[in-house]
Amino acid sequence: MKTSKMILVNACLAFVLLANFSCSNEDDDSNAEEAITQEEAAQLVASSLEEDSGGSIETMVKLTIEVQVTIEAEYTCGFTYEDGISYQYDQNGIDASYTGNWAYQIHCNDQNLPDSATYSYEKTATASTPRISATGSSSMSGSLDGLEADGSTYTLTGTYQGDYSQQLIVSKKNVESELNMQLNSLVIDKETDSITSGSGSFTLTGTSNNASFSYSGTIEFMGNGSATVTIEGQTYIVLSN
Repeated sequence: MKTSKMILVNACLAFVLLANFSCSNEDDDSNAEEAITQEEAAQLVASSLEEDSGGSIETMVKLTIEVQVTIEAEYTCGFTYEDGISYQYDQNGIDASYTGNWAYQIHCNDQNLPDSATYSYEKTATASTPRISATGSSSMSGSLDGLEADGSTYTLTGTYQGDYSQQLIVSKKNVESELNMQLNSLVIDKETDSITSGSGSFTLTGTSNNASFSYSGTIEFMGNGSATVTIEGQTYIVLSN
């Protein structure tokens, strides 16, 4: 399997390619005919996850914190809690914000103690980084397990859908894209509020330069702020810190 390294330095999308990828003139000519390259597709997927730019990782972690705060304050089994959400970040070359709404319902065991929750959220967002600028909307729904007081981790699953207008800064391509992700068994440490493991799959479709594209692949969360995005056997390692 070829491996490329895509590093988010100070939460900026910066790529260092370790494999022989797009190195020859023949490869460059091939890529010129594509709406977006495989590498650029990996960038778009990574940006939808990236925490500082308000991606889905930030929202998922924020959700687990919100549910725990509700449980520690006062909760009602089976009740659906609804609230607005917002985010603002302007550091390290990233300017990002979003607004939206989420809802979650706490489920209890036969002792009326919380053990799981179901959730959904939707938001509209804008983000500008050194490699990508984007505006659009996304939604996600799923389940959250591990709410027991004696547990050290949460386990989150979810189905994500996002529609964005993006500009790739380096190649100067304008992109209209739809991203669908299925995230499975993401383990979130309760003490550090970080994802330590999990996996997912995705399909990215859209248009750019009057041509269409479609990419599918997998996501693997490795812990320590890293994840891999794999498309057609080419793996990109994403570091978020």
